[in-house]
Amino acid sequence: MPKLTSEVSKAVDSLIRGKLVAFPTETVYGLGGDAMNEEAVRRIFKVKGRPTDRPLILHVPDVATVKKVVLNWASSESKLASRFWPGPLTLVLKNGGLISESASAGYETIAVRIPSHPFALSMLESFSKIGSGIVAAPSANRFSFVSTTNAEDVEMSLQNYLDKADMIVSSNSQDECKFGLESTIVDCSNDTPTILRVGVIKKSEIESCLGKQVRISQVEGKRQNSPGSSLIHYSPRTAFRVISNSEIEKDLIELCKEGKTFLWCFERPVHIHQNLIVEIAPSCSMEYGRQLYSKLNSLDREQLALILFEEPPKNEDWNAICDRLEKAKNRFSTKKF
Repeated sequence: MPKLTSEVSKAVDSLIRGKLVAFPTETVYGLGGDAMNEEAVRRIFKVKGRPTDRPLILHVPDVATVKKVVLNWASSESKLASRFWPGPLTLVLKNGGLISESASAGYETIAVRIPSHPFALSMLESFSKIGSGIVAAPSANRFSFVSTTNAEDVEMSLQNYLDKADMIVSSNSQDECKFGLESTIVDCSNDTPTILRVGVIKKSEIESCLGKQVRISQVEGKRQNSPGSSLIHYSPRTAFRVISNSEIEKDLIELCKEGKTFLWCFERPVHIHQNLIVEIAPSCSMEYGRQLYSKLNSLDREQLALILFEEPPKNEDWNAICDRLEKAKNRFSTKKF
């Protein structure tokens, strides 16, 4: 607890001074700045290399703070907040105009959530006592590349872009990003709630909470009022490909001829190649999700010719993972191996 208190104090001091703080949440690490400080918010975009038309998620300590920054608080958002907050759910609501215009990217809506991670929540609560209590934070990594779930990966991604006065909160097994995948984003700004980004909280859970069906947005890649909407996202710099079990049996040896190749699969392949490194992936979707970004970041530093992940099952438990893997197919994935 003393360590937590000390780190929280340092983080809050950095936010008050207009600096940036890379901090752990239950989903991924966030790159945060005071959402009321226009200069700090602009630096988030600059450090991350993020297009300025992509809105940021606001992290707040309580529902009372949410109500200060939105225009309305209706039945759907109230039900979802009661069921899933604090936790990995982001709500898109009508913008009350209080926060930095850059944070909302000029939209009439804002994205907001209350994280459940002990450090993040403690930081926000402390910040609310002496500052705005509202932290704008995308994932703490360079735009379009792999999200981060530990301090080491944050430093590897952003060390050349952060100032000495900015802060990266240390991480250990006790304050890890336990889910490892970004929050589910639900647009409640219209009459029909819509999932803009699949995440830890499943569609069926949201429908059960609301007592009605919700739809999943099909406009990804177009300009919209949601973070994480780019078609290419979460991508390693190394050539990366998702392959089916049948492709492993049929094409694996040929793929390995490009050079040192890593395969994350659910069963060890019958045929292997001298260039191939095989590791068995978790069969549990929760554990797979928790490890995903850490694994990709680690592999991206191994000077591999190719990273191969076996295609996961196609069911609701794996939807968020399949979404991230689909977007992680990077600029090299169309190459004929």
